[in-house]
Amino acid sequence: MTYRTEFMTFTVKQGMEAEAETWMRILTERQAECVQTLDRERMHYECIFKSYQNERMCLSWFTVHGLSGERLRSSPHPIDKLHLEYWDKCIDTEVPAERLKHVVSFLPESIQRAFEARDALER
Repeated sequence: MTYRTEFMTFTVKQGMEAEAETWMRILTERQAECVQTLDRERMHYECIFKSYQNERMCLSWFTVHGLSGERLRSSPHPIDKLHLEYWDKCIDTEVPAERLKHVVSFLPESIQRAFEARDALER
């Protein structure tokens, strides 16, 4: 397997729920710009979920990415800089993130080959 899947959940700071909603709206509105940043991160797929746990808003990221991507914090892209500003403003670092354990993937061979081909181009 030449890629990694992750599913992580982060708690939003109390009182910052409206800012988190604004953040998600900005990412949605600027989706094309966000997609342009994925290659440098070796990101094949990224999606964000919203939920509530113990009456707290949570945001969860599900990602499928190559093993050698650049870090988000080193990105030159304006949308990534904005994304990190909202992250720092909204994510409660006092609450440990929940990292779900990956058990198994079911992936058609054609998609697997596409991931591998994309990874080979990036080397």
